[in-house]
Amino acid sequence: MKKLFLALALSWVAMAVTTASAADIPVKVSFQMMSDSAVNAVTALDGEQPVEPLKISIGDAVNLRFSGYAQVDYDYINEHGITSNDFNIRRVILMAEAQFTPKLTAFVMVDAANSTYAKHLQEFYIQYAFVPQFKLRIGQFKQPFMLENIISPRLLGTLSMNESTRYLAGIAGDPLYGNMAGRDLGLMASGDLFRAPDGHYWLNYSAGVFNGAGLNVRDNNRHKDFIAMLNVRPVEGLTVSTSCIVGKGRARNDSPFNTVEEGEEYTRNRWSAGLEYKRGRVNLRGEWAWGKDGKVNSRGGYVELALRTLPKLDLVLDFDHLNTNTTLSRAEQEMLPRPTSTCSYLVGLQYWVYKRCRVASQYVFRDRRTGPDMHEWITQVQVSF
Repeated sequence: MKKLFLALALSWVAMAVTTASAADIPVKVSFQMMSDSAVNAVTALDGEQPVEPLKISIGDAVNLRFSGYAQVDYDYINEHGITSNDFNIRRVILMAEAQFTPKLTAFVMVDAANSTYAKHLQEFYIQYAFVPQFKLRIGQFKQPFMLENIISPRLLGTLSMNESTRYLAGIAGDPLYGNMAGRDLGLMASGDLFRAPDGHYWLNYSAGVFNGAGLNVRDNNRHKDFIAMLNVRPVEGLTVSTSCIVGKGRARNDSPFNTVEEGEEYTRNRWSAGLEYKRGRVNLRGEWAWGKDGKVNSRGGYVELALRTLPKLDLVLDFDHLNTNTTLSRAEQEMLPRPTSTCSYLVGLQYWVYKRCRVASQYVFRDRRTGPDMHEWITQVQVSF
């Protein structure tokens, strides 16, 4: 994959050199190296951090940085005695960032493995950093709701992400909102406030207005969603977070609870609270979230622990709970054609071959309180640069 990126980068360089040859603009191609300590220090708030990006400098102004990662899975599932297994390319993410000035940048991310053509473009945004305390971003990107949603999949211990986050953050599983990978189009302000003596910032915030329709689509109603996240970092390595979504959606499908019809506008509100602790051998993260879709209330949350047991080997433990309709009794939920309440238990190991390149294997038991239980074994190979 490095060779592919190098070929693409060299083609960009060739065009730049051809265009600017008369001006004798110097072009420099190099690989940046991220130290092991810097790799291990990346947190949810840092988002997508490349390990060894290809860097192209054009003159004294424009810097281009290329990076990416890929994940290949083998899944074995046993659901109520019915088994299935397959190999699956989960993601092939290619990213490019252009820095025009120290304050002005543009970023694009594509998922070449996404089976839905309309979702190949994951992100594109332009950002202007006035000061560290105030940055303005416009385009398509992750909604600032829930830490697990904004963290790079390269850093997650759960290879398929927690079901509660997928549903409540609009990643996958919500029939009304659709599977939108937690992304939307909008305008967002963010920044870091109050620098501590050790260099970290005590406060981080993000707040913006979004279409509320999801990934790569135009707005489908007259309303905009307000989404915000506030993170307090009392000490280095500890983040206490809260976030919210306040908005109205237009249903893409009928509600499974017969409360909202396809095409109908409905209230779509969310609120979350959580924390992340990352220090030494311990990486602990947990969140709890509540949702309201029309008259239906939902809630869910997870706790994930990654513990370094050997120099490159992590033990991963995770508990996840989701209830998509807390207003129904268990007896009422059991009468529905689809599960509404699930508790998932995960145990696994991951071995870091080289920085963000790993081999991981984990077992997941999903206790469907109102449906058939599911046993899943996932093995994944991940490469990153």
